[in-house]
Amino acid sequence: MKAMRVHKFGLDTPMSLDEVEDARAGEGEVLIRTRAIGAHPVDVTIRGGMHPFRKFVEPPYIPGPEAAGDVVEVGAGVEGFRVGQRVCGRAMGGAYARLVRLGAPWTLNLPDVYGYAEGAGIAVQFITAWNAVVIYGRAAAGETVLVQGGAGGVGMAAIQLAKAIGCRVIATASTPEKVEICRAMGADETINYREEDFAEGCSEITAGRGLDVIIEMVADVNLDKDIDAIRPTGRIVVVGTSKGLDPDASFSVQKALIKDAQILCLSMVNLAPRLPELTRRFSPILEAGKLRMHVFREMPLAEANEAHNLLWNGEVMGKLVLTPL
Repeated sequence: MKAMRVHKFGLDTPMSLDEVEDARAGEGEVLIRTRAIGAHPVDVTIRGGMHPFRKFVEPPYIPGPEAAGDVVEVGAGVEGFRVGQRVCGRAMGGAYARLVRLGAPWTLNLPDVYGYAEGAGIAVQFITAWNAVVIYGRAAAGETVLVQGGAGGVGMAAIQLAKAIGCRVIATASTPEKVEICRAMGADETINYREEDFAEGCSEITAGRGLDVIIEMVADVNLDKDIDAIRPTGRIVVVGTSKGLDPDASFSVQKALIKDAQILCLSMVNLAPRLPELTRRFSPILEAGKLRMHVFREMPLAEANEAHNLLWNGEVMGKLVLTPL
């Protein structure tokens, strides 16, 4: 099969489209004929050798955490999936390929109402957002939730889930175009953080009360001001940092103490024990056909290097999708 592989860490070394051995479904996995592949900023930073997750891979390797397609093989011990079924999910061993192994607990049925390109942005993003908004953030109807970086994949998912719960949602973005995406996803209020201090903007929007929950994608930049923006006992759920580089983040402990701030961190790596419950609760929402994923662009897998350039330069609004040969 054809697969895009990283042969050396470093963004100055292009990935190459190679012929590799066909993947097969292992125990607890389903194998799909890939129709769409979700491209992530974290793919770029791992490839660049800058992300802590680089320790989990060794070149040459196939990047990519998620894909959508049709089931062609069901592994041992897997129930509830059949050959020919449309699915989306998290890849086990790299998604930039014609055939991709998905972990069964991470795999979801893809209703016909969604295209494959949309499916490539559903499983990882929405399950992560569900964990952030519902499990960690404990967002409840009537509360005000701020989604930082609302035009990204997890951000778009978090906006929709918070709205579905009955929250008032504020979203931040860096350009007028990204602000419009946040509004299209359902955000009640938006803040262009390049033009306005988001903490001051949130204070004005909430009439000085502060935020109940913040879903934070750029903790290294925002964490200290997040504490300014929350109300007493407010929750800050840290999902990521700028470009996934995991740099240090500093904040005033005194401010956090005064606010009784709750700062919670989550990683996709640690979601496995919660997946059965997460997918059980999330699947009815997916099956209802009301979720949306803004597909920024579909690009051939052979152009994955250019896709990485777009992600690295912050030019992607919504979901960038690769299509295999």
